[in-house]
Amino acid sequence: MTASSGVHLNRARLHRLLAAVGSTPVPAEVTSEAALYDWRDPHYFDEDQRNRLAAIMSQVAAVLSERCVHFFNSEFEVVPASITQHFAADAARHAKAEQSFAVTFGPAQKPPCGFLVIGAAVALDWVTRLLGDSESDQDPNRSLSSLEESLLSDLAGAMTEAFLDSLRPHQDLKAAGQVSREAAPVSFEPTDPICRIVFRIRRAEAETASEATFIVGGPTLAPVLGKSIPAKPNVKQDELSRLLMEHVHRMPVTICARLASMRLSFEEVLDLAPGDVLLLDKGLDEPVDLILHNETVFRGRPAQKDGQYAVLITERATDSHPDASQGRDAR
Repeated sequence: MTASSGVHLNRARLHRLLAAVGSTPVPAEVTSEAALYDWRDPHYFDEDQRNRLAAIMSQVAAVLSERCVHFFNSEFEVVPASITQHFAADAARHAKAEQSFAVTFGPAQKPPCGFLVIGAAVALDWVTRLLGDSESDQDPNRSLSSLEESLLSDLAGAMTEAFLDSLRPHQDLKAAGQVSREAAPVSFEPTDPICRIVFRIRRAEAETASEATFIVGGPTLAPVLGKSIPAKPNVKQDELSRLLMEHVHRMPVTICARLASMRLSFEEVLDLAPGDVLLLDKGLDEPVDLILHNETVFRGRPAQKDGQYAVLITERATDSHPDASQGRDAR
């Protein structure tokens, strides 16, 4: 290595330093608002489809208001309070927020694809008003009488039909006859996309409002909103695993052969010149490291083959006793 030309940087060395580290001025940092990505949202519907759904649910709210007027003989205001997307694993959490009553719906002779859920306290309040009996037990955990359950089934069925009418003619779905006291009466796969549509229902003279929530699978709403659903490939699990492993086996990876290394100060690097000799940190009898993704996976000896550099693998990096006799060429 050549001798240093002095403690202070001369003009030539200054140019070399600027060339090494870059002399372009660092632009002022520009900050911008970044929207957080919600991983709990499956993002099944895009913004335009969500807007269409909101418009349809506004029409459903108007029909629900008419149904409430018919049952309670009183003016009601019904508005869509929220429309959110979730993975089905969250459906049970939303339905179990309180003990509830549910009405399922789905295609005829097929499993249900969604349900209306009504909180137990709301259900009890509604049947009490339908009976005109203010003296009844107001404990929301109590069982409903046959008459109360029948009245609630009629009301919940009418509300469900109002919702299902908005999906026709794209979907021909039917509501179950009776309410059931279940948390999540529809079986979804945990990663299935679902929509949670909440309607806020308030009597004209009341200060507080009640809620009724529809939980429905995303594919059920897709035809209504103009979203095409790709056909699911009919591939068995073992076949899918085999195809995945074949793909992994064909993926290219890069293995680096590291002979040795050394550490220099920045000033020493600037002083390097052709003809200098660098003393590395390994002896001639020490192996070469073969590195994959920043981890040493094999060790071997430098070699050559067909006029190219090569490495004769002598051991795995995890082997405590290398066996050189099992070496093979790696390039």
